[in-house]
Amino acid sequence: LLVYPQTGTGAVNITRADLKRLDDGQYLNDTIIEFGLKLWMENLRQKLPELADQVHVFNSFFYKKLSSKKECVFISLGGVPSY
Repeated sequence: LLVYPQTGTGAVNITRADLKRLDDGQYLNDTIIEFGLKLWMENLRQKLPELADQVHVFNSFFYKKLSSKKECVFISLGGVPSY
């Protein structure tokens, strides 16, 4: 139904089912949230590009991908206290 942004990498595909998540009483899904964050970042880039350069938005699957056993690489932080 909708692809945003239309060009470049990291496009979000919005389907009719995703749009139904905007109805009253429905919960937002990952796709709608990611779309909103991308739209917000584009608006920030246009209005305050210097601030946008300091912000990075991850999608909801970032932590899962980062922490998966296959992909995970641990770095020794010798001497750094854990909290």
